[in-house]
Amino acid sequence: MPPAAEMSLEERLRLATDAADIGWWDVEDGNGQLSWPPRVKAMFGISADAPVTMDDFYNGLHPEDRDIVSAVYAAAADPARRDLYDVEYRTIGKEDGVQRWVAAKGRGIFDSTGRCLRMIGTAIDITERKRAQEEKLARQQEDSELRDQFIAVLGHDLRNPLASIAAASRLALRHPKDAEQFDDHIQRCVTRMSGLIDNILDFARGRLGGGFVTARDAAQPLEPVLIQVIDELRGVHQNCVIAADIDLREPVTCDRQRIGQLLSNLLGNACVYGDRTAPIQVRARAEVGMFEMSVTNSGDPIEPSKLQRLFQPFFRGLVNSNRDGLGLGLYISCEIAKAHGGTITVSSEGEATCFTLRMPSGA
Repeated sequence: MPPAAEMSLEERLRLATDAADIGWWDVEDGNGQLSWPPRVKAMFGISADAPVTMDDFYNGLHPEDRDIVSAVYAAAADPARRDLYDVEYRTIGKEDGVQRWVAAKGRGIFDSTGRCLRMIGTAIDITERKRAQEEKLARQQEDSELRDQFIAVLGHDLRNPLASIAAASRLALRHPKDAEQFDDHIQRCVTRMSGLIDNILDFARGRLGGGFVTARDAAQPLEPVLIQVIDELRGVHQNCVIAADIDLREPVTCDRQRIGQLLSNLLGNACVYGDRTAPIQVRARAEVGMFEMSVTNSGDPIEPSKLQRLFQPFFRGLVNSNRDGLGLGLYISCEIAKAHGGTITVSSEGEATCFTLRMPSGA
């Protein structure tokens, strides 16, 4: 390599752009001979030693970007305008079919008569930057949608039990002899509001990265927690028959209260949406290093289009207008499963819908 003092300005520029991961390009006589180094060829999915022409440039542009790039290029090569060539566009790789994003800048070089002798400039692969921007935008859009859903659903679902408490309190004052009956109703409303608030807090922790598991251990047995949850749901839904088959042949390392919460969510859904003339089946097994728990109910199958969305927050596609809930139960259950290194799957065929938790039983 010659000393810096012997280099031309153009050579120095190209050396600097190479060091900065910037590709240069050069078009002689306006739209004539095209010069691309390997770095720019790679942006168009072309091998380093392959010859290129202006057709490779135009054909390599994404169809949706071709017109705007052509217009910007023409304005830069126009002697009357001599605009700065500054544009971002997508390419479709000629040899690999890969879509990339490129940021290009350049200027025309004109002679004394105004004829464009050359177009010269730089190009940078900005694919990763664009992908990060798109992911950030998608997250912002998702957060905005969730925020709107959160406010709307929260206002609706907490207002209902609160209004019911207010109405029952007024009736209790008017009919003191029936106060005990109204007190039971108020307590049920308070319990429901407490559950809604717990779900909201869990959702907020999950979205903020706080996680769901707080105390995983195998020192205490899991089975009593599962039985307690089942008994609680039997008391709440006295018209539902719940059949339990629990056989834990080895300890399960988990947050027992969270697993109990998960079962309560799944079993509560089965009690509300299932066919109440058929028993709900709860099955739990722990053996060979795996813990599996399922809740199966009879009834109309879930539509395939809704199956994929069941675990999304605030999804209430199955909920009738007179049903209660924030649409967070299955989302929280899924997050609890993930925190334990497990998964929840759902199948709904014929007259049976089954939610199944699978996770390692050991630490």
